[in-house]
Amino acid sequence: MKTLLKKLMTRLSKPLPSGGVGVGSWVGLCMCLCILSSCTSEVDDYFEQPASQRLASTIERARQILRSADYGWEFEYYPGSDLAYGGMVYTVKFDSLTATVGCSLIPDSTETSLWRLTNDNGPVLTFDSYNSLLHYFATPSSDEYEAKGGEFEFVIDSLSADFISLYGKKTRNTMYLRRLTSSPDEYAQKTISVFDHFADSIRGNIGTASIVGKTSPTTRSINIVSGNDTLDVHYAYTDRGIRLYRPLTLGGVSVQTFDYNTESKLFTCSDPGREAITLEGIAYPADFMSYARYEGNYALTYGASSSVDVTLTPNRLEGTYLLKGLSPKYDLMLRYDPVTGDLRLGAQTIGESNGNTIYWSAVNYSGGSIRNINITDEGQFTIRWNGNRFYPRFNFSATNSKETNPVNSALLITLYYSDTGVLTAGLFTDSDWLTNGSNLFDNLKSLNRKDRLE
Repeated sequence: MKTLLKKLMTRLSKPLPSGGVGVGSWVGLCMCLCILSSCTSEVDDYFEQPASQRLASTIERARQILRSADYGWEFEYYPGSDLAYGGMVYTVKFDSLTATVGCSLIPDSTETSLWRLTNDNGPVLTFDSYNSLLHYFATPSSDEYEAKGGEFEFVIDSLSADFISLYGKKTRNTMYLRRLTSSPDEYAQKTISVFDHFADSIRGNIGTASIVGKTSPTTRSINIVSGNDTLDVHYAYTDRGIRLYRPLTLGGVSVQTFDYNTESKLFTCSDPGREAITLEGIAYPADFMSYARYEGNYALTYGASSSVDVTLTPNRLEGTYLLKGLSPKYDLMLRYDPVTGDLRLGAQTIGESNGNTIYWSAVNYSGGSIRNINITDEGQFTIRWNGNRFYPRFNFSATNSKETNPVNSALLITLYYSDTGVLTAGLFTDSDWLTNGSNLFDNLKSLNRKDRLE
């Protein structure tokens, strides 16, 4: 029996590929010890400390390592069991009680919240006070009652001075903490540059395999075709390029991390022993509106001669845009279509007032009459570039123009329960929410950019 236990202990204590010791193995160890309960005295002879003390020591060691990083950590975070958003990288600086969190794709973003290490059949890192950045994918809303598949409790799987492997308690997605070697601000600036100048597609060879791939900024994925094989590979942006969620094995070799040159568009593998592997990045065509090109100042025109100055601000977490300037009370969300390069705009919830939900509703407006009120379809308008770089204009059209009474306008409405308990829709007329004194955007026409397109 001692021989069997010795083999078991030797296996559990072997270093993982990252160089850390597998602390998640305690669960398997405890199961084995339960089965071998008759050997309790032999187990006690093998370890100098009981299991509870060993786990407490591991948690304390994790606490010391987390706090020891001068610049903090890059936190490679994958929400959702289907990886629909790809990977997101946060920066996290730990002190004794709080963690200062930044998002690598949002400039000048930091927020502080509480953190702790707990014991739940192994060491667990928990961010247990609300942080709008770190809890972004885990916060439910009226439109997403299950949120976006994010989480804030992570089981530590392996631990070393510069690298920590974790997994989400709910999705069990693998995530990583890597010690930063520069300030979080510098890291974020470089990561945003990679994102904004990323290639439209890639081609080249991995081992003996020839590949072509189409990138997507909204899902942070690459659709790769190699011979008869097609696969979607998810990744996270870093300050140097991208890191794939899992190693990609093609042509007899595995690759995971690539440095990216924003000028030459060249991808160079930075995995040890794979530095000779390079992939050619292909820029977006000049007549295509890539995601990053939309950022800027515009005039929204509608009606006979109405207009309002607005800005389009990127939300790189989702690959969407916020249209700001209609009212200090709300912003509108526009979806980017990576296939066509168009923006999509439609009905959406914009806030609450006196306990009632307020909607920006897509409607058909003609001859003073309002028809076809919609409060749920987020893509009823297509916003498409006119192709002119010097006088860029982005025209509104009904996504499905063949419908009876297709949408052409928008209206602010509210839903409320009448005195008889009936759910009723009404016009929303609170002056603080109105644009140019009105709740109606009749016959939306265009977004006219204030400067030329580069």
